[in-house]
Amino acid sequence: LDASTVRAKLKPKPVRKYEALAAAPLAGQLQTPALPRIRVGWRLLSFFLVAIFGAGIYFAWSLPNFRVLAATLVGNQMLAAEEIESVLHLNGAPVFIIVPAEAEKSLRLNFPEITSVKVSVELPNKVVATITERQPVIRWEQDGAYTWVDAEGVAFRPRGEAQGLVVVSASGSPPAGLKSEGDALAPVPFVAAPIIESIRLLAPQIPQGSVLLYNPKYGMGWVDGRGWTVWFGSNAQETEMKLRVYAALVDSLAQRGITPSFINVAYPGAPYYRVGQ
Repeated sequence: LDASTVRAKLKPKPVRKYEALAAAPLAGQLQTPALPRIRVGWRLLSFFLVAIFGAGIYFAWSLPNFRVLAATLVGNQMLAAEEIESVLHLNGAPVFIIVPAEAEKSLRLNFPEITSVKVSVELPNKVVATITERQPVIRWEQDGAYTWVDAEGVAFRPRGEAQGLVVVSASGSPPAGLKSEGDALAPVPFVAAPIIESIRLLAPQIPQGSVLLYNPKYGMGWVDGRGWTVWFGSNAQETEMKLRVYAALVDSLAQRGITPSFINVAYPGAPYYRVGQ
């Protein structure tokens, strides 16, 4: 290679320069304007939420569709609907303010004849009260008035006429029973359990045309049609023994021609009688 050729190869080539141009929109194309960004603060959001809830509460409170006109009652036979409504105070009340537990408590405290009640609330405006009532077994007569008593000794107001009740004519108040420990709303029994049991055992033995008597001193008894009063005490224990002793004593007195005015077999091991007044 000659010198001119070598110089030609070693001669630096010129550097080409390129300029980057920003892409410009083509003719006929529109550029979309940038939209403003809306920022919602927590205060504004809270305001909208409060407004929505407030409106909901207002309509729920004011619309007739959410107001309870009367409760639907299930199971009540003696209690009238008007009596129950007078305690619940539901007429026109918004369904949202009704607390089932409070309604149940109110009914139990006002009506001792209710053994259990379940209140449920259903939208839009339905309240259902399922009631279980006590069943009377005794008509307790005292001081010119009477009350019904169930098998647990609980007394409650008579409603109408009930068939098959054991009539007890009392000359004084009986000892009260013990309050149920498992049910805080249960009433205190008017008649103690031993007397209730005595009534249950003696009722089938009452002479025709007579009624059971109760005396705070002598307990349960009756007037025998043959002219005397017999007392069996207040304790239900040994009731069968007392009845046998009573029958044997009456036979013995009849054989001896004695007509007593008073017989007491409350203690079957030591019965006694009186003659005359």
